[in-house]
Amino acid sequence: MTSLVNQYFTLKLMKARHLLGFLVFILVLGCHKPIQYTELNGYAMGTTYSIKLISNTHTFKNIDPIQLAVDSIFTEIDNQMSTYKSESEISKFNRLNKSETIKISNGFSQVLLRSIYWSEKTKGAFDVSVLPSVILWRNGKSDRKYSEQWEPPTDYESVLEMVKVNFEKIQLMENILIKADVGQMIDLNAIAKGWGVDQLFDYIHDTGVTNFMVEIGGEVRTRGKNNKGSFWKIGIDKPMVNTVPGEQIHSVVSVSNQAMATSGNYRNFNQFENKQYSHIIDPRTGRPTQSNIASVTVIAETCMDADALATALNVMDVDEGTALVESLDGIEAFWILKENDQLKSVASSGMPLLN
Repeated sequence: MTSLVNQYFTLKLMKARHLLGFLVFILVLGCHKPIQYTELNGYAMGTTYSIKLISNTHTFKNIDPIQLAVDSIFTEIDNQMSTYKSESEISKFNRLNKSETIKISNGFSQVLLRSIYWSEKTKGAFDVSVLPSVILWRNGKSDRKYSEQWEPPTDYESVLEMVKVNFEKIQLMENILIKADVGQMIDLNAIAKGWGVDQLFDYIHDTGVTNFMVEIGGEVRTRGKNNKGSFWKIGIDKPMVNTVPGEQIHSVVSVSNQAMATSGNYRNFNQFENKQYSHIIDPRTGRPTQSNIASVTVIAETCMDADALATALNVMDVDEGTALVESLDGIEAFWILKENDQLKSVASSGMPLLN
């Protein structure tokens, strides 16, 4: 199992740079230059990141301390929640035997507790214990005739892995995480990147900068205004195969003092006998989602919440998802649907679309 996990996440991170269809493209529009404008860029968490700092009072002559702090934040998150690192807290947990325990950091604990919150809110559409099913469908049928050709797992294989998936079995007691079952595994990929955005956001905010944007792999959180003196404008990619981020923009959203995340499945899928199988697994069935949803964009107060909910709304049907979003304070969502090779969209009542 360990070798399969390592293989899965190696492939996952290698492809992370290319899963760009649902990554938002940052648009900075306006007409006036600020006194100070500084941008930090780099690579972390299997993707790229960008931090834009705008200020009329601060000077950014030496950004080395900021860069060091940013690097430290990423290192801490990797050490806690990266399934790619064999000695991270989450990897150690996934290797435990039944009933064994591990003490986890406060950050890991906070993300896990918020994951359970969203699992309850979405009635299991979001579930960080879904990893066994994800690995199964990523690798395909175990005894297929041609090893180089992916085939969907059998119903028997699918059921065997699905029974290991249940967020209600996650046992966390004052930062002590208990392995409920030998097959239990946790993957925070669908929420950890949003947490990373929030951690960088909090650090920059504490330095006294009042206008800035933090982005990791297309997930964004903003404060104040952009370098042109207007609200931050974020583009949502048109969900088209064989395009790069920003090549074709479907819609533009005005975002200020909010976070935004987009999730979709139209670029990453397996195919067998002319049928496509999404990489997004419905934790409630243990099988790939089957719907006309191409991507979902969520706006929330924190990027961690936007990240988790964007994933869940790809699993839920549109009516169910819309009802949930409308019941939540401070949450907006935007669905792009594909019907008969045509794109249509559905937006929650307060989605700040500009087009």
